[in-house]
Amino acid sequence: MDDLGGLNGNCELCGTEIRYVYAIEHQDWGAMAVGTDCCDKLTQTSEASDHHEKYVKTIDARKRFVASKRWKFRADGSHYIKQQGIYVEVREHHDGFGIAMNHIAGKQRFESLLDAKIKVFDSIRSVEAQKFLERRRHEPDLDRIRAWLAMDL
Repeated sequence: MDDLGGLNGNCELCGTEIRYVYAIEHQDWGAMAVGTDCCDKLTQTSEASDHHEKYVKTIDARKRFVASKRWKFRADGSHYIKQQGIYVEVREHHDGFGIAMNHIAGKQRFESLLDAKIKVFDSIRSVEAQKFLERRRHEPDLDRIRAWLAMDL
């Protein structure tokens, strides 16, 4: 599935303008780029509409999360929130925005605060955040906090 961001495509089966494109293939008619309804009809399943519903709910939840009033702001410029038992802090550095979870700083940098918050949402929503925390759990807490605080501001 691909999200075109607007009605920027046309279903190759019915010609309707579409935003969400599903690439499907069949031995009798080859590959086609179709909309949700035509994908369901051609595959005789509800996989496309089920996937679409889940995708839209995830995008809506992501938008609510990044704009949530639960995000707090500190005088040092960092933003923080507690989500699913994980304390998250986003801080701007000279090379972009960094994320720390439970005071464990990640190495990845993001161009904007929004990009960092989206990564936080996606990481927590998947098991990526839990895997990261488990891998880094062996480090002493004080060393992690010192390292995060000592990073270039």
